[in-house]
Amino acid sequence: MPIFSSDLSPTRRGGITTEAREKSLRIAISAGWLVLVIAAQAGPPFVTDDPEPPPAGGWEINVPFILERTPGRTEMNAPLFDLNYGLPNVQLKLEGPVEVVHDDHEVTAVGPGDLLPGLKWRFFEDEKSQIQLGVYPQALLPTGDHRRGLGDGRPAYILPLLAEKSWAHWTLYGNVGYWWQTAADKHNYWYAGAVLEREVNERLTLGVELLGNTAKERTGRSDVAFNVGGSWKLSKQVNLLFSTGRDIVGDTRAMVYLGLQVLTK
Repeated sequence: MPIFSSDLSPTRRGGITTEAREKSLRIAISAGWLVLVIAAQAGPPFVTDDPEPPPAGGWEINVPFILERTPGRTEMNAPLFDLNYGLPNVQLKLEGPVEVVHDDHEVTAVGPGDLLPGLKWRFFEDEKSQIQLGVYPQALLPTGDHRRGLGDGRPAYILPLLAEKSWAHWTLYGNVGYWWQTAADKHNYWYAGAVLEREVNERLTLGVELLGNTAKERTGRSDVAFNVGGSWKLSKQVNLLFSTGRDIVGDTRAMVYLGLQVLTK
């Protein structure tokens, strides 16, 4: 974007002063840096994943409280521990929740849920176009007590393809993937999601998410949902993450996400 100076000094070239050129260059470099910062924080608080791993040797630790409410049932991660470590173009991930499951007609169950380890690989990055691509295989390990309603009781496997595009103060990222479930009452399904984020200022980023999936259970149906949320920078390495949303097709489900993100690099 051209930057025009109000200084009408005689040293001009092509109608733009040398000082204006230098100012424009500084602004362009600053904007590019802000885009990279935003991309590194993509993903949480949204369900949709982005292809960018944490910096090599750096941790991204997310500790949110998540609440989902459907008619007659409330499920919470209170909290969820989402640990991510960066290697060159690779992210190692381990996620484990403390689950609270309350059925309106039964006793509330509380305890550890299923673990979710994963490995994200960003196999393509073009700095000029600000496009990134990656894959993110994950495995759900049945560590929760399924007899009490905690966890799925059987393993499940996830394989998504991830993509991201950044420009100016905007970031658009999305994924499409497949859940392979082995539990008897579950059904393999496809899912997809997209998030559009904008940096409002140096501390606040806001976004909107649209996501959906085919039926997760043999007697279930497809879902489409939306979320709105963002992040607020509390300090150089700590962010407040927040989002809320609900289904617009399928089950009548509402969701709230509120947590902290700690970055070591």
